[in-house]
Amino acid sequence: MAGVLSNLYYSTKDAKDLVAAYRREGEKGLQLAIQRKSKQFENVQIRIAVMGESGSGKSTLINALLELDENEEGAAPTGSTETTIKITPYPHPTLPNVQYYDFPGFNTTNFPVKKFMEKTNFSLYDLGIIVTAARFTENDKLLAEALKKAGKPFYLVRSKIDDTIRSEKRKKGYNQEVTFRKVKKYCISKLESAGVLNTPVFLCSAFNLEQFDFPELREAVVSNLSETQKNLFITALPNTSEEAIERKRQALRRFIQMLSAISGSIGAVPIPGLSLACDLALITTGVLHIRKNLGLDEASLSKLAQRVETSVEDLKKGTEHNWVFGEITREQVVLLMQRSTVAMALTIAEPFLDFVPILGSIFGATSSFGVTLMMLNSSLDAMVETAKIVLQNAKAAASSEGIGN
Repeated sequence: MAGVLSNLYYSTKDAKDLVAAYRREGEKGLQLAIQRKSKQFENVQIRIAVMGESGSGKSTLINALLELDENEEGAAPTGSTETTIKITPYPHPTLPNVQYYDFPGFNTTNFPVKKFMEKTNFSLYDLGIIVTAARFTENDKLLAEALKKAGKPFYLVRSKIDDTIRSEKRKKGYNQEVTFRKVKKYCISKLESAGVLNTPVFLCSAFNLEQFDFPELREAVVSNLSETQKNLFITALPNTSEEAIERKRQALRRFIQMLSAISGSIGAVPIPGLSLACDLALITTGVLHIRKNLGLDEASLSKLAQRVETSVEDLKKGTEHNWVFGEITREQVVLLMQRSTVAMALTIAEPFLDFVPILGSIFGATSSFGVTLMMLNSSLDAMVETAKIVLQNAKAAASSEGIGN
């Protein structure tokens, strides 16, 4: 199922524009046209408002969702003092149209509650996250009521749950599950007293991301987005588990179907050499997009290696598809195509049939669609397999260094 994403991408007019670009400027013009078209689709924004009192852990939660350390470029500033004095967007490092908005801690000298409520347009955001570090306050209640009035889905995040556990452990008869149920029950009862029903509550520690409810929080965020936003968001999530990588595979398959459809549209135009050039350009663009979203580009690997205190080469150990890490060029795509007997047969036959009226158009459309679909799906499978091995290596490195314990 192509889903909503296909409708956002290339139309018949777009296909004609790409053909015209190739006629004018050759393959370079085609690549530039594809890039211009791609930028148009980045206008689909996902705006997530993260709100709460000063010191509740909003900025730390945002950095966790962005998978950034507090000292990394693009991270939200954190600290014991008030660090956010205006609503500040933080784009996802690999998918800028996913943006988390860090709100100032309200009921402070710089941002009192009344001013906060008057100036905040809650309708601008797709989702709200209220962060509370301990007690559910009157200010949290006002936020919940405002989001409900705006008709926006939102969650309550009880942050710093690890601090609560350390405190509760000192008590006789401590039981972690009982403590969790008690904290959640308290938060739910406070929301219900404000007239807000069925709001999910997540217990999180931004410093232990795979513990407690943080993975469930990410899942919940995705569930409340539109189909288009959902696919964009899924590809932006970090590779924290094999399940997360598989979800990316499904989202990227829809992207591949879109590229294959446009390839078929261009292939139907019987211009000698056009379809092959378009196929190569689209496949190259697609492979680069897939690699980046699976975190296998050099920048993503370097960042992951730094986080788990290992080397990029150690992350690559045991991977079989070494081409994934190299430069992705037209020449590399041709080499990959040569490994597929079917793809090469279709590619070789197509230029000769371009000169045959009607038949050339039909064959060109079918073969271009098939070659692009086949090559990108094959590349996706290889990269998913590689991403899983990289994840295993990263977890092993983190475990040996005691990171996150």
